[in-house]
Amino acid sequence: MNEIKDSFEAAFQWATREGVMSDENMRGIRFNIYDVTLHADAIHRGGGQIIPTARRVMYASELTACPAFQEPIFLAEIQTPDDAVGPIYQTLTQRRGIVIGEEPIPGTPLV
Repeated sequence: MNEIKDSFEAAFQWATREGVMSDENMRGIRFNIYDVTLHADAIHRGGGQIIPTARRVMYASELTACPAFQEPIFLAEIQTPDDAVGPIYQTLTQRRGIVIGEEPIPGTPLV
């Protein structure tokens, strides 16, 4: 295992930097390596053979582990004039936004 450690680490960095589902950084993932079978000939144990193979193995293990997407939620307070409320509602609706409340600001034309 020690002779392929650097190549396997490079494959791990590559696989976690570009996840299999969305090419994004992955978080909260762990790989347990139980067994490795290497070719008897040393020429077949170079980085060119180990890195792509290890990366494909990690991708396969990610897909068999029931992966899930996490959608970020952003809370914002928007202050706008009365005449711009309609376009703001339209924009929020297009982006699956939810309006929690609409309150006029006393003494100003803002909502």
